[in-house]
Amino acid sequence: MIRIMKRFVNYIAAAVCVVLFFSCTGKQDPSIPEEDEMDDVELAIQQELRMTRDPHTNTVPSERLIAAKNYMNSLQARVTNITALTWQERGPNNVGGRTRAIMIDRRDATGNTVFAGSVSGGLFKTTNFTSASATWAPVNDFISNLAITCLLQDRNNANIMYAGTGEGWFNIDAVKGSGILKSTDGGVTWTALPSTIITTPTELTFEYVQDLAQDNNGNIYASLRNIIGISRGVQRSTDGGTTWTQVLGAPLPGFVTGRASDLEIASNGDVYACLGIFGRSMVWKSSATNGANTGALGAWVEITPVRTTITQRVELAIAPTNPQKLYLLMQDSANDTQVGAIYRSVNGGTSWDSLGAPAELNNGVNSQAWYNLIAAVDPNNENILIVGGLNLARSTDGGNTWGAYGIGSYHVDQHALVFNGSTKLIVGNDGGIYMADNANTFTPSFTTKNDGFNCTQYYGVDLHPTNPNYFLAGAQDNGTQKFTSTGINTTTTVTGGDGGWPHIDQTDGQLQITANTGNRYNFSTNGGASFTFASAVFNTRGQFINPTDFDDQSDILYCGDDAGQYFFIRNWTTTPVGTIVPFAGFGGREVTFIKVDPAGGNNIWVGLSPVNATSLPVVMKLSNANTILPTISNIGTIGTTVTTDPNFTAGGALSSLDIDPSNSNHIIATLANYGARSIWESTDGGSTFSSIEGNLPDMPVWWCMFPPAGTQLNGATGGNGGILLGTELGVWTTSQINGAATQWMPNNAGLANVRTYMLKYRNSDKTLVAATHGRGLFTTTLTVINVTGVPNVPNTKDFIKYVSADNNQLQVVVGNLTTKNITLELFDMKGRLMMQRRQAYANTQLDVSRYTSGSYILKIWGDKNERFVKQVIK
Repeated sequence: MIRIMKRFVNYIAAAVCVVLFFSCTGKQDPSIPEEDEMDDVELAIQQELRMTRDPHTNTVPSERLIAAKNYMNSLQARVTNITALTWQERGPNNVGGRTRAIMIDRRDATGNTVFAGSVSGGLFKTTNFTSASATWAPVNDFISNLAITCLLQDRNNANIMYAGTGEGWFNIDAVKGSGILKSTDGGVTWTALPSTIITTPTELTFEYVQDLAQDNNGNIYASLRNIIGISRGVQRSTDGGTTWTQVLGAPLPGFVTGRASDLEIASNGDVYACLGIFGRSMVWKSSATNGANTGALGAWVEITPVRTTITQRVELAIAPTNPQKLYLLMQDSANDTQVGAIYRSVNGGTSWDSLGAPAELNNGVNSQAWYNLIAAVDPNNENILIVGGLNLARSTDGGNTWGAYGIGSYHVDQHALVFNGSTKLIVGNDGGIYMADNANTFTPSFTTKNDGFNCTQYYGVDLHPTNPNYFLAGAQDNGTQKFTSTGINTTTTVTGGDGGWPHIDQTDGQLQITANTGNRYNFSTNGGASFTFASAVFNTRGQFINPTDFDDQSDILYCGDDAGQYFFIRNWTTTPVGTIVPFAGFGGREVTFIKVDPAGGNNIWVGLSPVNATSLPVVMKLSNANTILPTISNIGTIGTTVTTDPNFTAGGALSSLDIDPSNSNHIIATLANYGARSIWESTDGGSTFSSIEGNLPDMPVWWCMFPPAGTQLNGATGGNGGILLGTELGVWTTSQINGAATQWMPNNAGLANVRTYMLKYRNSDKTLVAATHGRGLFTTTLTVINVTGVPNVPNTKDFIKYVSADNNQLQVVVGNLTTKNITLELFDMKGRLMMQRRQAYANTQLDVSRYTSGSYILKIWGDKNERFVKQVIK
C-alpha cells in the first residue's frame, strides 16, 4: 500500500541523546501494520520536489528526460563489446507491481492475448493468458516512457493502439509521463505522438495521462493532470492524436479544476468525463445526439450529483447492456481517504440515487480513495457491480446491498477491473495481475498472473557474501523478498509492508536486516530462515524510505533520522538498542545518504541535504560515530550558492556517495536534482569537490559506485577502474574520469530504461546487482584484473631500452624499432588500471605524483604487438 511520510525538519542544537530499547515481539515473518496513507497531498509534492526539483526553478522539469532519452539513444551505438556490461534479469516472476492498465486484444477471440501496463516498468504482453501457466514478456524496455497508466485499442482498426504515460494520483513514488504512445502494427512497435511530447518547461499538457477513450465517431479523448502549472483537463483528437483540443477543465471558463480522471463511453455513444483530483469533483456528459459534434468544446453538460459536502476524485462505471445505467463513486473531501458516496442513475445522469458505500472500500485509515478507486459492471447484467478500493466489493442488486468479494485472495489496492464475459474478471492492483474464472460468485477463486510480469518496484538490495543466488530486495508495497535461485526467481516475501534498504552481514550472512518506511526494522539471526519484528519506536522518524548502512565489523546499523540528527542500532543478536544522536554539525540538514567507511573504525560518511533552498549539500566524515559525541573528520560542500554559476546546487538533494577502495582520498558523490550537476569528485578526502558531469544528460542520479578492488569496467582507464551510476535511465558508466570532460555511456544491455535506485557488489564471485524501480533485479559480472605480481610476459628485444623512477616521474626510454605508436598502462598491485596513455613511439615521462607510494606494474604495448612489462617502485 502506498503511503506518504512527513519529513520532520526539527533542528536540535543541544548534544543530547535518547536511548531506546526495541522490544521483540517474537513474531515470525511478520506483516507490518499499515499506517495512515495520506496526511496531506502537499507532502507528496514537497518530497517529489525536494529530490528531483531543479534548484533554479523549483520545478521538476520532466520534459528534460525526453532529451536525455534521445541523447542516450544516440550513444547506444558507441557502447562497444569491450565496454558493455551484459545484464541478466533475475525477477521476480511471481510478484508483480502496480498495474493500472489492462487491455484484452480483441483480435484474439480466445482472450489469451492481453496487454498490461506497469506504472514504472513498461508495457507487457501475453498470448496465453487463460492458461494456468500464463507468461508475460516486455514489449520493449526502451520505449520512450515506461510509466504506462492506460491503454486503448481503436474501435475501427484493431491494429491501432494507444498507451498513456504518467501516474498522476499524487502518490509519492509516481513516475512522470511523457505523452501518449501509439502503435499501428498491433502493439509490436510504439512511437510517441509528437503532439503529446513534452518539449518545454511551460508546456506540460501531457505530463500525466490518466485515461484514454474513443467514442463511436472515432474521436480520441485523454484525461490529463499536471503536477506543476495548470492541468489541461480533457483533450479531444479527431485525427488519431495528430492534434488535440481541450474540451473540459480549467483554464476554460467556468471550471474550478483542470485535473481530469475517468473517461467512459456508453454503448449508445454518450461520452462521460470526470474531473476533480484533490479538488472539487465534476461529472460531465456529451450526448451522442450531438452527432459529429459529440465531445466537442461546448457540447457538454454537467451532471454532477448535488451534495452538501465537496467531493474530490470520482470514478464512473456504465452498464454495457444499458447505457442509461450509471454508477458513480465519489471521494469525500471531509475525509479524503474515504469513499464519501456511491450514486446510481437510471437515466444517463439526469437524476441520481444515493447508495451506501461498502465497508470493504472504507476500511478505517487504510482506505485511500485518492489513490485506488475503480468500478466495473457485469457485461451481461446491469445490476451486478464490482467496486475496488483497498479491497473489492460486489453488489447483485444495483448497489442497494454489498458483500465482500474474494478478500484475501488478491493483493490490496485495486486499480483496474476488466470483465471477459460474466465469469472471468481480471484485476490489476499493487501486486500485479489476478484473474478469477468464477467471477459470478461472492467467493471467487483468484489466481496470480504475474509470471514474467516483472515490474516490481525495488528501493534497495543486498547480496549474501557466499551464496551466489541469495539476495534480499525491498519493494514498494511488496515487502522484502528473498531470492535463492539461478536465473529469474520465484521469490519469498520474508517481511511485509513497504520494503526499504535491506542488509546482510558480510562476515557470514547469518545476521540479516530488512527495513520498512521510516525507521522500522526486522532482523534474522539464523541466515534468513525467520525474521523478528523490532517494535516501531522510531516509525515516525526519518524518511519514507530511510537511508541506512550496516557496519559488518561492529554489527551496527547506521540510519538517517529527523533533520539535524542520525541514530544507530546495535546488539542485533540479543536485544537491539537504538541511540539517537542529535548533531549540531549537520547545520539542520537531513541525512539522505549514509555509508560506513571502508576502513571501518567506527567511522561513517553522511550525505547531508538542506531542508531549505539556500544551503548547500554537504559530504561529511564522522569519527566515533558509534558514540553520542561523534567528531567531524572531513567535511566538504557540493557546488555553490551563486545562481549564475553552472555549479549552483543550493537546496540540492545528495543521493549517494562512494569511496575509492584503492585510494581513501578519492570520493564521488551524486545529486538527484534536475538542473544541477549530478556527479562530483573529491581527490583530497572530501574537503573539496569538483564536477565530473561531462556529457551526462540532465536526469536524476540515484547511486554511484567505484568498482571494488581487483575489478574494473571493461576498457577502464584513468586510475580507478571506472565509475558506475544508477540513474533515472538505467545504469551509466565511465571508464575514465576526466574532470568536466568525463564521458558517460549508457550500459543497459539486457536491462531497461528504468529508474535504478541501487547497485551492490559481492566480492566472492564479482557479481554486481541492480535494484530497479519497475523491472525488478538484474545482475552482471565485473571484469577481474589479476595482476598480483610481474606477469610472465617476455619483453620484445630493443622495444624499450629502460624505465627509471625519479622525483615522481617515470622515465621511459624507447629503443630503435620501426614502431609508430605505443600504449602505456600503469597498474597497482591489486590489478587496478591507474593510468593509460597512447602516444608516438618516443621517449616520455609519466607523472605519478598523484599515486601513493608502493609497487606498480608498467605495461607498454606497440602497434606491432611488441610488449614490455616491468615492476616499478615509487
